[in-house]
Amino acid sequence: MRHAQSQALHAYWQTRRQGGAAPHRTDIEPQDIARMLGYVFILWRADPDHHIFRLAGTHLCDLYQREFRDQNFLSLWRSHDRTHVQAVLEASITGTEPASLIARTVTMDRLDLPVEVSFLPLRGPSGAIDRTLGLFQPLHDIAVLRGRPAVRTVLQEVHPPLQRDNLYAGLFGGAETAPRKVANDQ
Repeated sequence: MRHAQSQALHAYWQTRRQGGAAPHRTDIEPQDIARMLGYVFILWRADPDHHIFRLAGTHLCDLYQREFRDQNFLSLWRSHDRTHVQAVLEASITGTEPASLIARTVTMDRLDLPVEVSFLPLRGPSGAIDRTLGLFQPLHDIAVLRGRPAVRTVLQEVHPPLQRDNLYAGLFGGAETAPRKVANDQ
């Protein structure tokens, strides 16, 4: 995560983890993250195709000049970008690890603003990991959009969740058939 706010939210989320497990939604205290609340969002995973905004900060809504509550987060993305964002969200929730991406918000007259979007998995009321704490952090001053609403979001980079070595345990016969780490793997 690049931006200081993204790093701060990630550090806060880490302090709320219990024994390495994703924190509960109720473990997140708004007053603890007050300075970044305007760009914070919480998603509820209804199913793999629907990650619904339960909360969207005022600055995020102002950026698009629309209300997001009860809207599908994936509706911000088109075609293959949507597929990649969905995969990152699903990987974050199922692997219980943070993920992020870099995107550009674009206005009708093609003014654009780079943003970093962070995804941090949370447990919902049932105890299942079906929530995502997120941050939609502009990387430059939003004044470059000249007050115009963002109408499109374009994916630039994907930073999937760090996969633990035991993530694939049980999927392969033995160590000799387990996937090997190569060039870009961490």
